[in-house]
Amino acid sequence: MAERRKRFIVVGLGGFGSWASIALRQEGHEVIAVDKNGRLVDRAVDQVDVAVVGDATDREFLRKVGAESADAAVVSTGDDLAASILTILALRDLGVRDIYVKVNSQEASRAVEAFNVTETIFPEREVANRLAHRMDTKTVLDYVPIAPGYSIQEIAVPDGWLGKSLSELRLPHRFGITVVAIHDLLEGSLNVVPDPARPLMESDVILVAGRDAVVARLLREQGEQAAES
Repeated sequence: MAERRKRFIVVGLGGFGSWASIALRQEGHEVIAVDKNGRLVDRAVDQVDVAVVGDATDREFLRKVGAESADAAVVSTGDDLAASILTILALRDLGVRDIYVKVNSQEASRAVEAFNVTETIFPEREVANRLAHRMDTKTVLDYVPIAPGYSIQEIAVPDGWLGKSLSELRLPHRFGITVVAIHDLLEGSLNVVPDPARPLMESDVILVAGRDAVVARLLREQGEQAAES
C-alpha cells in the first residue's frame, strides 16, 4: 500500500521558509505556503501545491486554507516573535500537533519553547556548530547533532582502524560509539547496515554515532599518533 501523502503548512516564505517548502514538495508531500507578502507568495506559486497571501495569526484564515488537516507546520516569520507565537496558538487551536519554528536568537527560542512546540530551529547556530566541528579537525567531514553532547559524524577512517573489522574494534563496548554506515568512495557504495566482519579500508568514509567528547578524543589521539610516526 502506498504511503499516504502528508500535508504541511509553511508560514513565512523568506529564505528558510521557501527552502523548507521546496524540500517538502520535492519529497512528494502536499505543501500549503502562506505569507503576508504577495511578492514572496507569487515566487512560491510554481514550487508548492497552494500559495496564499494572508495573515497566519488568524485562525479562520488558516482553517480556510486547509491547516486544520495538516500533519505538521513550519513557522518562519523572521524577527516577528509575536507573529510566530500567535501563529503557533492559531495552529494549536486547529489541532495541528507538530509545529516546527525557526528562530533568530536564543531568547526567541526560549520564548517559543514555552508553547511546547515540536522543535525550534536556529539555523545560524546549527550551521556554525557544524562548521566549528569540521574546522576543529580535518578528519571530520560532516557533523549532525542528534542530542546535547551527541552527534552523527562523517569521518575518514583513523589510521589505527585500517585493516580491522568493526567486530575487532568493538567500538560500542570500548568507547560507546557505533558505526552506523560505511561509504566506500572507491566503489561509490553506501552500506547503512555495515558488515561487522568487513575490514575498514583507506577508501572508506564512516558515519559514527556517539558522544562528541569521545569521538573528539579518539580523533585527537589518532592525530597525535600519526604525527609521532
